[in-house]
Amino acid sequence: MHGRSRVLGLPIVAVILVTLGGCATTDASGADKSGRGTATAAVPPSYRSMVARYLAANVDRGKVLRAEISRPGLWEGPFGWGGARPIVCARWTAQGPLIQQTYSLAFMFKGGQIEETFDPNAINPAAGGAFAAAARNAATCGKLSYAPFPELVKSR
Repeated sequence: MHGRSRVLGLPIVAVILVTLGGCATTDASGADKSGRGTATAAVPPSYRSMVARYLAANVDRGKVLRAEISRPGLWEGPFGWGGARPIVCARWTAQGPLIQQTYSLAFMFKGGQIEETFDPNAINPAAGGAFAAAARNAATCGKLSYAPFPELVKSR
């Protein structure tokens, strides 16, 4: 009976691996192995100030201890569905009542504006829980390179 449950779990693992294999994030040059697209063409030059304004309206900047922002990249969903989408990610550490906690947020752009934001670490039990959250973060923000983001902490 134990061997049978292991065999039944293999298709689930295979589906997850195939799904993750279809996701790709490229760096600021936008050059992936296929040579398609550029991230910098789709992300406006003022992306840093746009992200800083968005976060300033939604985050208590007085508690932010450290912040970083990624260089623009392209994210392709599973199997390339939806095409390559420009993405920038920000992460910051804030002082809470008892502990410091790190947060992150992904920003997707369209037409020179922030089109969508999402937490790449959000845990949704219906979508696979913590494992799915880790996979989503790895497929979106996890492969981008980060630099200091003083625009978020300068008004402390």
